[in-house]
Formats: sequence, C-alpha cells, structure tokens
Amino acid sequence: MEVRHLRLIKEVAEKGSLTKAKEGLFLSQSALSHQLKEVETKLGAPLFHRVNKKLVLTGAGKILLESAERILNELEQAELAVKKYVGGDKGTLRVGTECYTTYHWLPGLMVDFQKEFPNVDIEISPDPNGERTEQLLNGKLDLAIVSGEVNNPNLKLTELFMDELLALMPKTHPFAKKKYVEPHDFENEKLIIHSLPLESVTLFSRVLIPEDVQPKGVIPIQVTEAAIEMVKAGMGIKVAAKWILDPYLRDEKLVAVPVTKKGLFRTWYAATLKQTEQPQYIENFIGHLRCHLVGLCN
Repeated sequence: MEVRHLRLIKEVAEKGSLTKAKEGLFLSQSALSHQLKEVETKLGAPLFHRVNKKLVLTGAGKILLESAERILNELEQAELAVKKYVGGDKGTLRVGTECYTTYHWLPGLMVDFQKEFPNVDIEISPDPNGERTEQLLNGKLDLAIVSGEVNNPNLKLTELFMDELLALMPKTHPFAKKKYVEPHDFENEKLIIHSLPLESVTLFSRVLIPEDVQPKGVIPIQVTEAAIEMVKAGMGIKVAAKWILDPYLRDEKLVAVPVTKKGLFRTWYAATLKQTEQPQYIENFIGHLRCHLVGLCN
C-alpha cells in the first residue's frame, strides 16, 4: 500500500467518480483506473461499487478511507512542521559553548532573538572539555561557539570576533611592571586555568607547549570569580580574555599584562553543519551573536 493509493481512495470517495478525481490527482482516468485495480487486487476486496453511475464505497473501502484520512492528515502536518522548521517559525536551537563565554551576552541576546523567533527555544550546553565539534557532527548540537579554526569539511565556520588573552596577576607581582610576559616567564609560576586537558588551553597549545615550557603548577578552577580571588591572594597567574578581565581590573590590586611581544590573540567562530536545509533561525542567531559580541547591531 502506497501513499498514492490512499490519496486515490480519498479523492474518488469525495468526488464519486474517476473522471472528477483525475483533476485533483493530475493523472489520466486510465492511470487512476489502473491504480484502483492494483490496490483492490492487493487487498483482495473491491473498494467501490457503482450506484447510478457513481462510485460508492464498499465496507472495505470505508475501512480504508478512515485510515487514509488519518494517515494523509498526519503526513500533511509533518510536512507543514518541517517547512516551519526550515523556515524558522518553530524549533529548538541547541548551542554549545565554553562556560565563561555565555555570561555577559546571553541574557540580552536571548531577549532580542526571541522577539524575532518567539517559538524557537534556546538550549545552552556548556562544555568545558572541548567536545563541541564532535557534538555537532553527531547531531547533539545545532551550533557551537569555538575558538580557532576547525578543520572538518562537514562544518561551516562563521567568524564572530577576535580577542586578546592577557596574564592577570597581583600588582605586587614581579611581572606587573613588564611590557609583556614571555613563555619562559611561566616556568616558576602556578597557572590558574579554566579546565583540563592542557592541550585545549590556548596558552598551553600556542605558547607553552611549542616552547617546551612547564609551569610550576596548574590549578583548574571553572568559576571565574573564584579564580580571580586566587590571583588576588597571590596563589597563581590567570591568562584570560581581556573582555573577561576588564570588570576585575577596576580593582587596583590587579594588573593585566600581554602575553609575548606580539600578543596572544584568538579568533572565535560559530560552527554549524554544512547542510542545504538549515533553519533560518540559525543564521539569524549567528547575526545576533555578532551583534552582542562585537557591537555590529544595525
């Protein structure tokens, strides 16, 4: 039994003849007659009998029509739901990001975005272990905010913004008066990082590991405020984005110094799957991201 058979039964039952049904199904009368014979043979029972030149449902036909109407309605609703999903009217947007990247921009972004797409739910999935690319590929995320380019032909990267990482330390620290800190300056320091593994930490992957530098110690702390208090107490140095550190630099006890003479910069991207039928709200969300992160609002 195929969908075309169900449409045939429904149309003939409504119109009462193959001649009238062909107009709605865009098939010739002979083609419809062949399809009707095909389905009756398959079922082993006539679906219509002729009464005064009109095709009237048999008992078997009434049973099939009831199912046909239900199935065709469900298919129509499913098709409509998919079109709304692709068009951006309704859906769920699952966003993966590092924990600290969501703090300052998330509330305002969600308010603006949901004015435009009130029926799209946003689910934020913080992942300090850097598995966002894998989650995109296995369908657990719709969009991931990543730093650095991702070399995967199945992913599309949209550049969002660039930031600089600075070394935060107490004003009394010996490095506080330096124009910048160099890789080997970290050898005798304890570093406060957001999370492990070290290979996922920008300072390590781009500065320390290439120079074969090992710090005196590493302290993972995911809560930014707690990490800042550790720095104030002289228990270590923290390297973080300037925009994260700015509010804390109002405290005169803290100083932020560039990392290396050239500075330590990274580029952030919105990563999505490369696909032809992507909901419009994903592209719009990326636009809102750029607006709130780098002030590109119209």
